[in-house]
Amino acid sequence: MRIGICTEAPGPWSSGDFLRRSAQAAERAGFHSMWFGDHVLLFGSYESKYPYAGVASWAQDEDEAPIPDPRTPFVDPLMAMTWVAAATTTLEVGTSILILPQRNPVVLAKELACLDEMSQGRVTLGVGVGWCREEAEAIGVDWANRGKLTDEYIDVMRTLWENDAAEFAGRTLSFRDAYLYPRPARLPIMVGGDTDVALRRVARAGDGWLCFSVPRAEMAGRVETLREMTRRQGRDPDTLRISKAIFTWTRLDELEEMREAGVTEFVLFKCGELALDDAQLNEQIAETADYFVRGTAGW
Repeated sequence: MRIGICTEAPGPWSSGDFLRRSAQAAERAGFHSMWFGDHVLLFGSYESKYPYAGVASWAQDEDEAPIPDPRTPFVDPLMAMTWVAAATTTLEVGTSILILPQRNPVVLAKELACLDEMSQGRVTLGVGVGWCREEAEAIGVDWANRGKLTDEYIDVMRTLWENDAAEFAGRTLSFRDAYLYPRPARLPIMVGGDTDVALRRVARAGDGWLCFSVPRAEMAGRVETLREMTRRQGRDPDTLRISKAIFTWTRLDELEEMREAGVTEFVLFKCGELALDDAQLNEQIAETADYFVRGTAGW
């Protein structure tokens, strides 16, 4: 069973020094991967409702901002993945999630392909449509069509990664006779989101599903829904990675139940929980790995 970890959080847990040390500690402890979230901008107030309030964030209800102080540092996920990949040798790096409609997919495809080559195939891209209208509109994203943009951008990146003389004609982007090198052998694209729309996106074009807040009792039903959607797309559901977010308080018997429901891997979110000094940081990550990594060995 593969267990990833997210140690990043807004504030001092976004510093290059902390990310390097926590990544190296996670690699030593046996974690499979490290994951990073995405926000380009924070705001002093929001009309948008945070969809994951009460799951694992500062926000306990939808009227609270998930990051109360907009001056809090929040690291860019591509920069963080590059930094961590350079500081480690086996740890995979991924985004959970990168807000895809806020990125130019041609430039993003190039950046990810280069990072994948430099890290010797250790990159996974997790994408989502985003929840914050204020951020999207400040960047110039068509908020109402962000789902359609996400679908198109996935297709753009796949086209560039998989084809010479690549051609694409979409709603917002088009090109022909295009070459993008270096090219990844297979850079997985996983889709985040707990809605049926997100599951349809996985079934159509994703390599897997990043599930954050689906209740444990509903996992088997959601996984079966995804598998059936995937079959209807003419794709093999057995090839899908299904990743579930877990937290410090998640028990091993709960992980076992979710594994039986079809979950293939887990990402442990320890955002903002870890000490900043080396001794405590290493001890905390080692203790966490003893429980979650060693506890699921052989599954």
